[in-house]
Amino acid sequence: MAVRNGSLLGRLAALFASVLVVFSCESTSGESSGGETHFLTHCVPGSDSCGSKLSCLCGVCTAPCSQRAACERFAAAECVPPTCTDSREAGYCDVSCFVEADCAALSSAHHCENGVCRAGSSVLNDGGAGSSGGGASDASAGASSAGASGACVRGDVTANEVLVIGDAFLASSHQVTAYLEDLARSSGAISSGDRYRDNSRLMANGLALGGNGIAAQYTSAASDAAVKVVIMNGGGADILLGSCDTPDAACPAIAAAAAAANDLFAKMAADGIDQVVYVFYPDPLDEGVRAKMDALRPLIESACNSSPVPCHWLDLRPTFRGLYSSYIQLDGLNPTAAGSQASAAAIWKVMQDACIAQ
Repeated sequence: MAVRNGSLLGRLAALFASVLVVFSCESTSGESSGGETHFLTHCVPGSDSCGSKLSCLCGVCTAPCSQRAACERFAAAECVPPTCTDSREAGYCDVSCFVEADCAALSSAHHCENGVCRAGSSVLNDGGAGSSGGGASDASAGASSAGASGACVRGDVTANEVLVIGDAFLASSHQVTAYLEDLARSSGAISSGDRYRDNSRLMANGLALGGNGIAAQYTSAASDAAVKVVIMNGGGADILLGSCDTPDAACPAIAAAAAAANDLFAKMAADGIDQVVYVFYPDPLDEGVRAKMDALRPLIESACNSSPVPCHWLDLRPTFRGLYSSYIQLDGLNPTAAGSQASAAAIWKVMQDACIAQ
């Protein structure tokens, strides 16, 4: 009788062990969050590349949501507003990041792209992931700097030939430049003692308003020493200090800022500047300022895209999305230390993708 009981117990133990193995294999078969291997993979809207449980929203495979609870099955995901204008959803699940390691919870294939985790190849779509913050369009626009072979030419731009110009978003603490230099040093692009030239200012920093202050920053630096790469922002001071009857392209302050940007790009091209990275603001917290910013943004983006000097557009809204409480100062406009670090990471990503000052 004892032998029979022992045999039965042995068979039950073996069966239990096999069940554990099956459950273990099932729980690890999908490396990505919630078992959805397509989560946050780039996609083309209208395609079936996201599988049966996810949708292609704003150029990425994700799940629609209206509250945080709908995203709990995905590691570190939040419910965020859509970044594209054609989305009919209230929001979708997304994961923010500072560095590559922040995306490790999703899978080894996910990487930090302009403040959000993504996998797969970036694709262009109407207002989606590829066009909002230095994605595929920026990388392809800068491909010429990598040479005909496609290999990035390194060491052909010194730290002193990289110029930062702009307004208070960059100049309030100059931390964006400091963090950017740290990233360049970590990658070996500049040495430990090298610095970029940062001419951004708290005052006299408009594109057109108050005497073309940003153009003056550039002219002063170019007269002192050779400049090959310009990292800049601009337009914020113009809309803050300029008045508009209606916040649209016809507003004199907005139109003048866009015209001044075109003029500055033309001057840079004539001077032989190699590359420009134009960093455009996250959304201001004040609704009135945000309305003017929304009117200015497409005009400056168009000027960058049609610029005679290669210009790489970086919209910081995706980087700051869902993180304004920690990324933006109480003034509702300028970045905190964390916001400056995230901005620098987004800029450096564009520079790496386009082989700028590497």
